[in-house]
Amino acid sequence: MPTRAPPDDGPPPPPAPTGAAAVRRAHELFKQGQTREALALLRPLLQRKEVDADAAALAAACLGSEGKYEEAGRVDRLLCDAQPRNPQGWNSLGFDLLNAGDLAGALDAYARAIDLEPTRASAHYNVARICARMGERSKAIEHFVRAVELQPDFIERLDEDPDLRPLKDSPDLLARLPGQPNPEDPYASWYATES
Repeated sequence: MPTRAPPDDGPPPPPAPTGAAAVRRAHELFKQGQTREALALLRPLLQRKEVDADAAALAAACLGSEGKYEEAGRVDRLLCDAQPRNPQGWNSLGFDLLNAGDLAGALDAYARAIDLEPTRASAHYNVARICARMGERSKAIEHFVRAVELQPDFIERLDEDPDLRPLKDSPDLLARLPGQPNPEDPYASWYATES
């Protein structure tokens, strides 16, 4: 009796991409909103002995876009441990820890990002938000002013950001913001007439 050949299911599926090809494909999937599929390609790269910085950054972005900030923070930490002089890694870690509710950890990560890249406006802005939440008003003002000096359009966020909105009418803030009129001295007219 002749044996039957197994049914032909077509050609075997192509092998999963590895390394840079996997990161490129995962990035395409991420841009299409397919974060789970992107993460499936990236996770094996994160298990390697040497961390692939691009894979870690993209995996953290995927996780953050899904609201998984604690897990994103763990992936960011891999990147920061592998590349401690990478300001973007520390900035991303700060963002994910801030969104996970770890204000102290986020503040530390942003401080490291600022140490490595003092002109990163977004890091100063987020430090201002954290300090405002922690009740450190003068530090919040200091970092918000620096963010606006570096990137003037951050001034618009003062009305939008619930963390910073309470500082909006602060004379301390208004006096330091570039291009803002100084609050008028209530005794200015008296000084003018008495001198």
